[in-house]
Amino acid sequence: MSTRIADPADLPDVAATLAVAFAHDPVLSFLYEDPVTRPSMLATFFAARLAGGIGIDEVLTVDGCASAAVWVPPHGPDDPGPDFGGVVAASMALLGEEQALAKLVALQPMLEAHPHTPHWYLAFVGTRPEGRGGGLASTLIAAVTDRCDAEGVPAYLESSDPMNVPLYERHGFGVTGEVAIADGPTIPLMWRDPRP
Repeated sequence: MSTRIADPADLPDVAATLAVAFAHDPVLSFLYEDPVTRPSMLATFFAARLAGGIGIDEVLTVDGCASAAVWVPPHGPDDPGPDFGGVVAASMALLGEEQALAKLVALQPMLEAHPHTPHWYLAFVGTRPEGRGGGLASTLIAAVTDRCDAEGVPAYLESSDPMNVPLYERHGFGVTGEVAIADGPTIPLMWRDPRP
């Protein structure tokens, strides 16, 4: 099973895969509470997030976009990161300005906990339900953690669903703390030192 870097033509399929994969994710369910409208809201959210990361993110896919991962490469404090303006604008359009701002402010502690040491950041990894259990997500994680080991670079993620912590632990990540979102979920923070 081999991974490939998504090209711009793949991004709608990647957004659709991630929207389906994160339909019951605790953090995104906190952001978009209504289960009826959540699928379309997640499709908009991921389309905006992927657009904001063009030229920065490394988006990997496997098995015809049945699984996808969004990795942000290591960068310094003055280097540009993904542009979240589209995500904020989309959230305001979908939820209304007041509710969107309240939700985004509640998520701020998670953003503030992000480490400053240069690292690979696994922003999202998800698999369509029919592809789960076949090692697709593991393939997408290992594609970068193997590089981390070869290059001596750490990696980081927030496990937006605590049930996924064992998956990440199998790839060498360890829980280093957690962030409690006001009126929302508690999010494990996970760090991975490169292996020799």
